Amino acid sequence: MDEAREKTPIALGEAYISGALTALEDAPRTKLFYEVLAEIAEGAGLRAYLPHRVTDPVAAANLDPRAVYEIDRGHVTSAVVLIAYAGIPSFGVGIEVELAREHGVPVVIVVERDRPISRLLLGNPAVVEVVKFADLDGLRRALGAALAAVGSVTREGARPIVADDVVVQRFIASLEQARRLPIAEVTALLRVGEVDGETASAIRDAVERGRLFGAGLRDLVGRYALRGADLGAFVLRDVLERSLTEAAAALGVDPRTVRRHVATARVRVGLAEDAAPDSVAQWLVTELIAPPTRALQLHLFGVTKARGR
Repeated sequence: MDEAREKTPIALGEAYISGALTALEDAPRTKLFYEVLAEIAEGAGLRAYLPHRVTDPVAAANLDPRAVYEIDRGHVTSAVVLIAYAGIPSFGVGIEVELAREHGVPVVIVVERDRPISRLLLGNPAVVEVVKFADLDGLRRALGAALAAVGSVTREGARPIVADDVVVQRFIASLEQARRLPIAEVTALLRVGEVDGETASAIRDAVERGRLFGAGLRDLVGRYALRGADLGAFVLRDVLERSLTEAAAALGVDPRTVRRHVATARVRVGLAEDAAPDSVAQWLVTELIAPPTRALQLHLFGVTKARGR
């Protein structure tokens, strides 16, 4: 197997950053470290999910335990890799690693060189790499290499090409899975997004009817941190294509304010404030579909291109 293949990066998807959050002695410093792990993952071509941005026990203290479980479980099970910091003992990290094992998500353990790791954690079949570091530069190099190794082809040889019809079947199945979320998670996401009333009902109905992918709602709330009127206006106007009057009535504001909230939300997700409808539509298709679905699309298109069709 040649060196180029060994360094093939992980396919586009989400990296779940797992680490202790409860009763931290130095929470700001620890969370900053998690941000560094996310930066390294994003440098490897991944999208990082950081639980402390969404379900933090202090910042999101209003979330009930079941909601925290449903939200974070959804991200673990849809991730392409879980990066677990083992430097601080944590029940949550252990649960997340076991969830990763149950759903075939590879785990990379990260820990300071002088700290011990539980043998039970190390023995989990999901753990494929262990990164021990002495400083941040060493961490960046070692974790980057570990993520490349996780995404490379196996030593037994290249992955077999899957028939197009099988890929299409998986694609359709993953669309269906991405379209729906457990009602408990939808409710929890709306709570995190600070949306209620008529707007919350409209969003919940959109998820149930498939107008808004459940995984897309998870990304809007978790990855892009949309909240309140910004979230409501973006979904009502750009996703559900409601008129300004309808959106204003649902949000309880005037049409001009709706425009302002939509513009703010667009910038947060990486669109221009005055993005044209076709640009918004393209963003919705490419960004509000679950990572497994995008990976299957890339696989299908890659096979097609390789065969010269």
